[in-house]
Amino acid sequence: MDPVVFGTLCGLASSILYTVANGFLRALTDCDPVWVSTVKTLPTALLMAPWMLHMHLRGHRAIPPFTVLAVIAVGGFVGQVCGNIPFQWALGIIGVALTVPLNLGGMIVFGTILGRVFLHEPVTLRTVAAMVVLLGAVFVLFLGAENAHDAVRGTAEAVEAASSPPHFLELALGVAAACLCGLAYAVLNTINRYYVTRGHSLPAALFTVSIVGMLSLGSISLWRIGLEGMLATTPHNLWLMLLAGVCNAAAFVTLTKSLQLTSLVFVNALNATQATMAALMGVFFFQEPPSPWLLTGVGLTIGGLLLMRKRRISADRVAAEIQEEP
Repeated sequence: MDPVVFGTLCGLASSILYTVANGFLRALTDCDPVWVSTVKTLPTALLMAPWMLHMHLRGHRAIPPFTVLAVIAVGGFVGQVCGNIPFQWALGIIGVALTVPLNLGGMIVFGTILGRVFLHEPVTLRTVAAMVVLLGAVFVLFLGAENAHDAVRGTAEAVEAASSPPHFLELALGVAAACLCGLAYAVLNTINRYYVTRGHSLPAALFTVSIVGMLSLGSISLWRIGLEGMLATTPHNLWLMLLAGVCNAAAFVTLTKSLQLTSLVFVNALNATQATMAALMGVFFFQEPPSPWLLTGVGLTIGGLLLMRKRRISADRVAAEIQEEP
């Protein structure tokens, strides 16, 4: 199969899988966000270890040099701590229908900047226009954050909030958290793309990121809720966390493969479908309000992402990039 076609299919698959994972995470907003993020990393580590062993037995280099692992570990720490924790917390503040497009908008804007600076990917006038549209989407979505917040917190609390002062700071922090995780994911995606396209092991990169997440997030969880709080997790919630992790692991593999075969900006553009699916899921499964601000913001997000579409990359160019020496 044409590498670009296969990369496109992988990008679309990752978008669907991330949406399913976000649905599980949205159902866990009553749990500690750090503990949820910790458990979510387990399936990736468990799936990548046998893959690395298989590569080793076939004579392939399964473990990159230490310097490469160190940089990937830094990216993993940023993605896990500065990405997963704010994302899970934002789900409990403004809901999935707003958090996902805000995350995508932040990831696209920061990903474009990082791709230009570190991967030398071109930034056209069309790209700049898309970034302006996405920034406008962030502002519009923020205007609808209060309705989403009331829906997430429940009807009783919404009635009580109607007679209390506006919770502007909490809403602003929820929106900022959703945008911050976009920055963190952009950093992680850029690092992954840089090393995977230069022949380094994909499973080793994912395994390193997940192990860093287990250690860092697990330590923070132990400090926040203690061993007693971890063991108090109900079997139902534990299964939801693990299912979110399985979907996240599969999405991570397909996303990284897509990053290997296409450009960073093109992969991010494929994620436009996430904004639509997240909005539908929030409205129909979690009763989040379909306000005009939400619909307009999601529409602007999709429009901005579609503006980021890039011209087709030839298979010869992709193959040359993949074979490039580090």
